[in-house]
Amino acid sequence: MFQLSAKKLTSSNILIVDDDEISSTLIATILSEVCACFTVSNALDALEYCHKTVPDLMVIDVNMPGMNGLTLCEKIKQNKATEYVSVIFITSNTDEDSQISCWQAGCNDFVPKPVIAQTLVHRVKNQLLSKLRLDAIMKLTFRDSLTGLYNRNYLTQEYPILARQLTRAQQPLGLIIFDIDNFKQYNDTYGHLQGDSCLVRVADAMNEFGRRARDALVRFGGEEFVALLPNASLADTTRLAKQIIQAVFNLSIPHSSSPLGRVTLSAGAVSVQNFDQFVLDEVIEQADINLYDAKLEGKNQVVAS
Repeated sequence: MFQLSAKKLTSSNILIVDDDEISSTLIATILSEVCACFTVSNALDALEYCHKTVPDLMVIDVNMPGMNGLTLCEKIKQNKATEYVSVIFITSNTDEDSQISCWQAGCNDFVPKPVIAQTLVHRVKNQLLSKLRLDAIMKLTFRDSLTGLYNRNYLTQEYPILARQLTRAQQPLGLIIFDIDNFKQYNDTYGHLQGDSCLVRVADAMNEFGRRARDALVRFGGEEFVALLPNASLADTTRLAKQIIQAVFNLSIPHSSSPLGRVTLSAGAVSVQNFDQFVLDEVIEQADINLYDAKLEGKNQVVAS
């Protein structure tokens, strides 16, 4: 188990945040044999980096001009996209109050200056291995084993959290429910192994469109999928549904029982904002009604309301 995890360490990435170029170069050199290292010289550049690429671990100098390391850590932990990123502080202040400030900011560990190479490597490896174990647990709990998309457990847990966040921000939530048209006939014609292959290809095509940090694509059950789209209007939600339907159509997966001769999707889309009035089941029910209408109107299309 450790050997497998150790191999995966090399594919991890660390962001080093330090305004002292000599110090950041030294830390990167020490950790270069553990995994890939990237450096920035200030907190704002670190936030910009995290917006584009979420690192597996951040090594942050506490004392920096402008935004210091403590404030940077707090911002990292408050952002849903980066809240689980481990943070190790590098600090010359090791008195009790300074240590308490580090823990209160949300760090996972800290290394005193002057940095002892073996101590830093040991603590970085511990954090990365913990993350690998957590990722494995999360995958088993919230990921569909066939398609790799989120599963129904994730949807059930995530919706109440999103509802609270979007209520505070006064933003809507878009939700789409997709269904593969005539999928029972597909399985009857081509067999269940080919059916599984079809599900994977459809999921991969859908996944190309889940680009924003909080968007989530869920295998809801069987041949049904749900897209969860925070801060998406009905127009935005409908547009995405049409793009995904077209992408699956363009896969040209043969389906002799389909009038179009290929695998297609139908979809029902909604966008809601009054979350105190709508629990998850009610939102899905409305989307499902729209999906039913899309089926009645000829399939391979979306109905939105």
